[in-house]
Amino acid sequence: MKIELELPYNKCQRELQELLQAQHPLIFLRSSEESRAIQCAIDAHLSLVKANPQLDSNVIARWSSIEGFQKRTIQDNDPKKAAWTSVGTAPQPDRDPILQALATLRGQLQEATNNNKTQYTFLLPDWPVFIRPDSDLTTRQLKELVIAIEQKRPRPKMTLIIVASDWSIPTILRNNVHILDLELPIGKELYQNVFEFAVKRKGVIEDAAQRLAEQAQGISQQAATQTAKLITARNLWSNAEEAGKLLLEVKKQEIRKTGILEYYAPQGEGLKDVGGLEELKTWLTNRYPWFEQDFRPEMRPRAILLEGFPGCGKSFIAKAIAQEWRVPQINFEISRLQSKWIGESESNTYQALRAIEASAPNILFMDEIEKAFSGVGGDSSGVSTRQFGTFLSWLNDHQYPIFFIATSNNREQLPPELFRAGRFDEIFIVLPPNDQERLEIIEKRLKFYKLSNIPEMNFEFLVKKTSGFSGAELDKLVKETIYLAGWEKIPTQIHWEQALGQINPQYRTPLMQSLLGKYITLLKEGGGKPASKLDWDFLESLIISS
Repeated sequence: MKIELELPYNKCQRELQELLQAQHPLIFLRSSEESRAIQCAIDAHLSLVKANPQLDSNVIARWSSIEGFQKRTIQDNDPKKAAWTSVGTAPQPDRDPILQALATLRGQLQEATNNNKTQYTFLLPDWPVFIRPDSDLTTRQLKELVIAIEQKRPRPKMTLIIVASDWSIPTILRNNVHILDLELPIGKELYQNVFEFAVKRKGVIEDAAQRLAEQAQGISQQAATQTAKLITARNLWSNAEEAGKLLLEVKKQEIRKTGILEYYAPQGEGLKDVGGLEELKTWLTNRYPWFEQDFRPEMRPRAILLEGFPGCGKSFIAKAIAQEWRVPQINFEISRLQSKWIGESESNTYQALRAIEASAPNILFMDEIEKAFSGVGGDSSGVSTRQFGTFLSWLNDHQYPIFFIATSNNREQLPPELFRAGRFDEIFIVLPPNDQERLEIIEKRLKFYKLSNIPEMNFEFLVKKTSGFSGAELDKLVKETIYLAGWEKIPTQIHWEQALGQINPQYRTPLMQSLLGKYITLLKEGGGKPASKLDWDFLESLIISS
């Protein structure tokens, strides 16, 4: 039976209402969408007031850097009409605005204590911009206010809600803050709030509007709304394909704005473009039907590690998997997450993972994973270790159709806990292509470069002369031969021989020879599966005797 997920907005509103009911004094509402988060807080506040008849009044106010505190007031006795009206004084330019706001809140605390049947909710947008880890006085005064709220008797119904996309919470405040996340909207929510209007007003077929909403998953509601307006301005509602292309471009932009993730739409022939690696292809083909199904989510394929020689197709096949499964590929460079502020790198990691989840289903790709996690346990600040812990927890616990593909040239540089049972579904060893695979790769590269009518004898010659070549070196060989032959001319054996003389395959280098020996040992000891059909004689022939 398909599990019906609670919409992110509804879930956040419910949990926030429960926190208000429990009289939590300080909440960090984490969201990249300020307007949506503030509305969620308002809805939670109003729902609490409606559900508690013992409350005889309520106060909800927000802080403005220009006007100070503004109280939400109902106009014309119509609950649907509300406005923000300034109360008190505006921040003075020669004083710290947060310290001024805290002084106002201390006065509100006294009022809340005297009015125990009134719910006071204060919205504090972007306060983390001002309360940095080194803002000692501001941080201390905020903590003292929170403690005062907790200790006042009778206990006032007063809650401060800090709204921001990120906050490196100062150490002395960490025990006083409850973190609540308003996650990006899923497709169903985007359909209800953004795309359903196209069905009612633009005559769009409901299925087409729902597909657009699913495509929009992974961007903010504001970005989806702006895109819908742009679709209207360009008269694209009647052209679902063009509307989808526009939405895809917006989605790429939104994800790239993080500065951490890169988004690639699936384009290409998929696994048909990949030469060799038949064992890996078979494994992927058997698991594809389980990837997006919701009936048994525990059976979804989750992660593989591709370890092996550079240039032998690890990154190429990751791209091909995304194309084959018709889902986007998101590249994740964890090194971009580093920050000088304590706690901010971990927070950036968290935000990146939320964006990845919101874009599911997808292929998540991390190239050369050892560069991201090789320093775990050795960094004095502990940042890499905490990032690693955050990522491992997510890899174990997330419930989304996300297939993680990591590549590595040498697993010895990685923390051993990464290889605990259950982290990766499988580890595949990728080695230089065997005779049959080299023939297949050469044929595919010739087709890619639009070269045909090569004499049959050349293939036999090439397969023999390219033993040990990587896929990237075979590609270079084909290109170089075409250059040597000249524009629109068919290469001869002389051109192939000349091109071969210009390439020195990497497997002959001492480093690659050392890795080759390790890979062969891993295969013999069961430390991974071969990505290609094993040919021990071929592999042993690549070992150069010292």
